Parts: sequence; structure tokens; C-alpha cells
Amino acid sequence: MFGNAKPESPTMRPSSSGAPSAVTVIAQGVKLEGEFASQGDVVVDGEVHGTLSAGGKLTVGAEAKIIADVSVGEAVIAGMVQGNVVVSRRLELKSTARITGDLSAESLSVEAGAVLSGRVVSGSKASQESARPKSPGATRTTGA
Repeated sequence: MFGNAKPESPTMRPSSSGAPSAVTVIAQGVKLEGEFASQGDVVVDGEVHGTLSAGGKLTVGAEAKIIADVSVGEAVIAGMVQGNVVVSRRLELKSTARITGDLSAESLSVEAGAVLSGRVVSGSKASQESARPKSPGATRTTGA
């Protein structure tokens, strides 16, 4: 009856196209510092300090701690994030989420109890706003 079902690997899951894609897991007890980039999905249950970017979905566990600027395709956040968060599609903040920083997302869902301290841009303007520098210090100029 269930003989044809294959167990799903914790590091592989179907992508939106149906093909399996790699999932990077930063487990509880793991601390990552520096620039982190992935083409696929990322699950954070540990700590990340620096920058985090992913083309796929970011899932932040309730005990996770991210002190980084984040740029991802989709995100579900249940833990703590300190830094600006740019999501090109859907961002979901769970009731245990604690965000300090600016948020930009095409679509935003916030559960009761989530804590947010920062500026929020959502909808079609989000992609336009996310391309602009956040502060005068964010713009670099080079001398000729």
C-alpha cells in the first residue's frame, strides 16, 4: 500500500518545478560567520553573522539567531533576525519572530505575537525600494 512512497531526504526536497533541490541546514549549535550564499533553500536553526543570500526559501527556526543582512526568494521566520531583510516573493513572520531591521517583500504575512522594529515595504513597490541604498553610507564612490 505504501511500498512506492520514497522517504524524503532532510537535505533534498522538491523545488517549485518538482525537481529535487539541495537544502542547506545550519543546525542548532552551529555558528556561521561571514558571507553565505546558496542557490537553493536554507534552513537556519543555529546562528548566522554577516550576510545571507539564497535563491530559494529561507526557513528560520524559533531558536535561530541571525545577525546579518538577508536577501532571499522566500522566507518563513520564527526566530530572531537583526538586519535588513529583502524577500523577492513571500515573507511569513511566525508568532515567535523577532525582527530588528527593515523588511521588503512582494507579499507579507505576520502572525499575532511577532515583533518587528523597522521600516516595512510590501507589494509591487517592494522590489523598487529594495534596489535603493538604505543609508548614505551604503553608496560607494570611486575617485578617478
